[in-house]
Amino acid sequence: MLLFYLSLIETDENRDIFGEIYEKYLDWMLKTAYHYVKSKEDAEDVVHDVFMEIIKNDCSIPINDLEKTKSYLFICIRNRAIKLNESRSKRKTTSLDQLFNIPSNEGNAEDEALKNDMYLSMLNFINSMSPKYKDVLTLHIVYDKTAKEISKIICAPTKTIETRLRRGKIILKERFKDLDI
Repeated sequence: MLLFYLSLIETDENRDIFGEIYEKYLDWMLKTAYHYVKSKEDAEDVVHDVFMEIIKNDCSIPINDLEKTKSYLFICIRNRAIKLNESRSKRKTTSLDQLFNIPSNEGNAEDEALKNDMYLSMLNFINSMSPKYKDVLTLHIVYDKTAKEISKIICAPTKTIETRLRRGKIILKERFKDLDI
């Protein structure tokens, strides 16, 4: 992997700096990242992102002072890991069962029919909402899309999509509160 990274660096001086960082700190960086993300694959992704950021910033990292280097790398790893964990928590989609705390009673045909009727009622209500809520709720609930994915589809900022999802869910809960769900 080191050869891949080195091929992305233009100057010999920066290659030497990066090679030194890679050789000295790779294992420590992986362990530190693992501490935050609890997965070997995710830790590797975090470290890869940090290395790519170092390359992007022309290897401008303090390498003469061991403590400063470790502190810098630690902060980068921690921030990347936090960002990864946040994106993972935002990716968790909400099914209608979770949204309205509907208990799962598999095997009970009457309850399943009631859930299907409720689902269709909600979809009909969603379709009657203003397009800004209708689109994001449909993409999120029916197609299991995350806020980030929806933002790319709709060409709107992710924060705007998150706000619309939150407000749309509030409207849905308000509309169907009389169903004792």
